[in-house]
Amino acid sequence: MIIARISVVLLSALLCAAAESGERVLVKEVIVNASIDEVWRAWTTADGLRFISAKSNVELRRGGAYEWFLDLPPDKNGKRGGEGARVLAYLPKEMLAFSWTFPPSIPELRDADETTQVIVRFTELDDASVKVQLTAHEWRDGEAWEAGYAYFDDAWQRVLSALRNHFAPQPENRT
Repeated sequence: MIIARISVVLLSALLCAAAESGERVLVKEVIVNASIDEVWRAWTTADGLRFISAKSNVELRRGGAYEWFLDLPPDKNGKRGGEGARVLAYLPKEMLAFSWTFPPSIPELRDADETTQVIVRFTELDDASVKVQLTAHEWRDGEAWEAGYAYFDDAWQRVLSALRNHFAPQPENRT
């Protein structure tokens, strides 16, 4: 647990330094009407990730796999999502950090196995709601990186919306 706390402090310090240095950082957040336990499970288990990915591979340990397999046609290498993404650090029910890959629509970065780092923070607001803040950083310069940033500006918002909708109360079916 001490190592996990140190990892969180180091990641937070890196993000602060990145923001102060003018590094591009993508930040998204959403309020989810669910318990912290439910939201944590949604991000850290293959079953929980079904809100966004029918199949995934999650090994919740530092260096473990954090791969989502999206419902997309495979790229020229047979990949359909986040193959190769890894857990960088986590603090149960507080923070999850992972590397993330680029989509097939940006082959220059995908084929080079380039990644960004994503940090998801969980803040319990009460017993039935959680603020989820997602920060993606380690963007570089160049046309392909600009395309990646634009792609994820939309994609991470869609992921957070899907998470919120997954836990939203469903209207009663009156037939």
